[in-house]
Amino acid sequence: MKNFIYSLMTDKRNGMIYTVLKFILYLSSLAYGLIIFFRGLFYKFGVFKTSRVPIKIISVGNLTLGGTGKTPFVIRLANILEKNVGKEACVLIRGYGWDEQAMLKKNLKDIPVLVNEDRVKSARRAIKLYGSQAAILDDGFQHWELERDLDIVLIDSRSPFGNGHLFPRGILREPKNAIRRAGVVVFTKVNKKMCDLDKLRSELKSINEKIVFLESIHKPKYLYDGKARKELDLSFVRSKRAILVSSIGDPAYFEETVKDLGANVIEHIAFSDHHNYREFDILRIMKRCDERKFDLLITTEKDTVKLNRMSMSFGSYAVVTLAVEIEITTGEGILIDRLHSLYNS
Repeated sequence: MKNFIYSLMTDKRNGMIYTVLKFILYLSSLAYGLIIFFRGLFYKFGVFKTSRVPIKIISVGNLTLGGTGKTPFVIRLANILEKNVGKEACVLIRGYGWDEQAMLKKNLKDIPVLVNEDRVKSARRAIKLYGSQAAILDDGFQHWELERDLDIVLIDSRSPFGNGHLFPRGILREPKNAIRRAGVVVFTKVNKKMCDLDKLRSELKSINEKIVFLESIHKPKYLYDGKARKELDLSFVRSKRAILVSSIGDPAYFEETVKDLGANVIEHIAFSDHHNYREFDILRIMKRCDERKFDLLITTEKDTVKLNRMSMSFGSYAVVTLAVEIEITTGEGILIDRLHSLYNS
């Protein structure tokens, strides 16, 4: 059902019956828009309270639903704060996405990751227990309860705003003019961009002339063989017939990345973002594997984390995990300067 609704939100289904369903979603998006508007108004005029804590708060978020690369960017930002800015950092996460939480803890071994829906409480705990000087608010652009010093917004350069509609008719979590709250915009996946970035910059500058722009790519790091417990070179998948398994926000980009590594992708079994695998799903995947001639299964870090947590595996089939990282290709120095300025102001 989630996949079906998402296909309507992204206009992948057309026809009379789907037009009716899209109209129903459009009416729902009007109600959602009113909720967003009044929520922001209530915070602006103090009906709802925003709390301030005595450390710098940097939020990482987006305007759209999933797929922009928040988790790998948070990892990169935490390392920049520690190594380039010299500040003890922590990450504040709600904890709804266990896969993201586990990925953060796996990749940020020396940086505290605090999980709590009440992120004001988490921030104060980070100060008390770890002496944190900076807190990264994961998925924080729509989080109003904690006042922040800098909002970083990630925008997918392949599909910046979807079809331009608010959820659930489209993938926008807020109207585009919400970008006026941002200090930094990061265009992600620029190696596969499908939009005119210069035009997009001009559009966003007309909303907020103070924002600065960065560009980034999702760079493959290595492959990991869980059974052998060893890293493999990216060339390992070259010319191999592969079946992909994923439950992420942008499965198409994952597939393109694997193809760029030289693999022959014969099938991609894609579930909706944050899908919780069930035994039925594993049996379905195994059945497809039994029916196809292939060399190995390839999945993502997020999916591997989920499968391991649920003690699920694909039996005797060879499985490798593709690990990726965010590489800021343009503007990293600008970001570092902006972070330094938070402490010099």
